[in-house]
Amino acid sequence: MRVLAGLFLLMALPLSAQEPQAHLAGKRVVITIDDLPCANCAEGSWEQVTEDLLHTLKQHRVPAIGFVNENKLFRDGELDSAGYRLLERWLQAGMDLGNHTFAHRGATGTSVAEYEADVLKGEHLLRPLMERNGRSLRYFRHPFLQAGAVPQRRDSLNAMLREHGYTIAPVTFDNDEYIHALCYEHAKRAKDDTLMHALADDYLAYMAQAALFHEAQAQAFLGRDIPHILLIHANALNAVELDALLTWFELEGYHFIGLEEALMDPCYQLPEATTPYGFSWIRRWQMAAGIKAPWPPEIQPEVQKRYDALRK
Repeated sequence: MRVLAGLFLLMALPLSAQEPQAHLAGKRVVITIDDLPCANCAEGSWEQVTEDLLHTLKQHRVPAIGFVNENKLFRDGELDSAGYRLLERWLQAGMDLGNHTFAHRGATGTSVAEYEADVLKGEHLLRPLMERNGRSLRYFRHPFLQAGAVPQRRDSLNAMLREHGYTIAPVTFDNDEYIHALCYEHAKRAKDDTLMHALADDYLAYMAQAALFHEAQAQAFLGRDIPHILLIHANALNAVELDALLTWFELEGYHFIGLEEALMDPCYQLPEATTPYGFSWIRRWQMAAGIKAPWPPEIQPEVQKRYDALRK
């Protein structure tokens, strides 16, 4: 972990997190990583990003799961064997893989039939890869966390996914990490080390704030700790800063667990409000209970402005 990032994180921690305490022993979190093999990564960097992520996960003994977009495995309509081998590396490292659809199309603007086709196309290579490695393809993550804007649409999607043997992977520790990540990727390509360090430090502070916010919301709603599920992406930012992020969770008293264990908690059977947006499941539970929850922490305005300019 870079020294600056480590010091920055420690300064941002509440005092209770800087010394392990017995009452934190039950805190658990699942690390889920979307948009495999690589999200907005520069050509030639995919293997390094993958190896850095896997090295850090193994160092921290994290049983992570990555969610795959198979369209990223193709170049000009032909399968890119290098990208395919990166998915094999995840399995060889002891991680799990799930389906994130072929082309990362959101459910809100896609018909159920089109969405189903994208789900099935997204397992064309992934399912046999899993089976050859003695695994089964069990989990699905909705792109943009769009799980159905109205009850009828949600129920149709849920039925379709069950029919194909999928369990939905929800998210409680939601965040807008992808905003920092895109800015970081462009700063990296520009070889702007000063900006990269500033973005990384801001990212780590933001992620701590977002996690603490959702932790507090779950505590307020349920009166207890729950096994949380974190969403991040396979990108250059996390390739460098995942060690610092995981260290922060460890200092907060979190243990890393797999998705199967987390979903055994009864909170994941709670009624969920429907929404066209990608809200945290905690917010969906609150909405279903008629609770108007506060908004989570926002990205710093200068980072948001930089991201918006890049998107143009």
